Amino acid sequence: MELPSYFTDFLSAIRPTNTQRKKMQERHKELRDRLLSDEKLGPLIVSTFIQGSYRRFTANRPPNGSRCDVDVIAVTKMHEDDYTPERALETFRPFLVKHYKGKYQRQGRSWGINVDDDISLDLVPTSAPSEAEKQAMENAKIFEWDFPDIPDLGNALTYNSLILEGTGYQFDLFTKAASVPEWKEQPLRIPDRDANSWDDTHPLEQIRWTWEKSKLTNGHFVNVAKAIKRWRQIMQPTPKYPRSYPLEHMIGDCCPNGIHYVAVGVTEAFEEMERRYRPYVTAGNKPQIWDRGVVGHDVLERISFEDFSAFLNLVKDAADLSRKSLDADTVNESANLWRDLFGDEFPKPPDNGGGSSKGDGGGYTPRVKNTTINEGRFA
Repeated sequence: MELPSYFTDFLSAIRPTNTQRKKMQERHKELRDRLLSDEKLGPLIVSTFIQGSYRRFTANRPPNGSRCDVDVIAVTKMHEDDYTPERALETFRPFLVKHYKGKYQRQGRSWGINVDDDISLDLVPTSAPSEAEKQAMENAKIFEWDFPDIPDLGNALTYNSLILEGTGYQFDLFTKAASVPEWKEQPLRIPDRDANSWDDTHPLEQIRWTWEKSKLTNGHFVNVAKAIKRWRQIMQPTPKYPRSYPLEHMIGDCCPNGIHYVAVGVTEAFEEMERRYRPYVTAGNKPQIWDRGVVGHDVLERISFEDFSAFLNLVKDAADLSRKSLDADTVNESANLWRDLFGDEFPKPPDNGGGSSKGDGGGYTPRVKNTTINEGRFA
């Protein structure tokens, strides 16, 4: 059964809290202001913006003991001819020593900064953007908002109305940004210290693609992604990879369009992942999956065949279980099966939750209390 009110409660339970969102916004603004006012780094910074799951609305509340991990891009004027990836990253070290002493560490492509017990920032520098990229940033002004709950970009241009979790959004400014012909062909470049190379990334296209996918799925894709990512975080944490964006990317490729329930999207996404990727594993390979807007960049590049094979076995089991949950005849049976898949964060059925899908409410769960949506439902 689809149990939409149960999924509403489940998704409310796994979103970042209002307190976490407020702290993330404050810490990003603090980092941005410090960068722009820094005597040495300030003149090198073109713009800073948040990318990743918080900007795409696919982030979950971190499990107990973990931090909300926010990706902050610092678009710089550092040219690749003058800066190796190592030098580009090290340019930020004096700044970090000054403002975040004892709280930062080097990572392959970024600096990790543990700003609070429950908040960390990943500071990712880029090389100098092209003129087309600069123009796209100026046109879109997409980088001016930090952690939007309900984006209201206030532009008179008309973009296709995007329904995201039940609320109509107008993302006109992406259309304006995309009017620059070279926009989709000009990804940003980030340093890979380990490979000593500058790699392409296209966060604008990742954001645009995600919002477009949400429109095609009646607003449900972001919630399908949240649900499956939570299954991975809590119920199936090993093998460690794939997770995070590679997992979200596969969910996006496999989630069907036109869905009307999160439960259907979860079930069919699992089933499509098993159908699509099983032939590769059977042949002893793993697929190559190109990043949004960056053909040739495989999002599974750093994931071993062994890990991917083990992960796909988990997907097969999840596909079987979610299908049983969706096809169950009673609320009680369905809800308990969904709890087997998602764990205790998925609501328990009440004692009287044995109604069939043919009963009153068309499969909606009898509630023991009113469902409430907190202010962070769009996080």
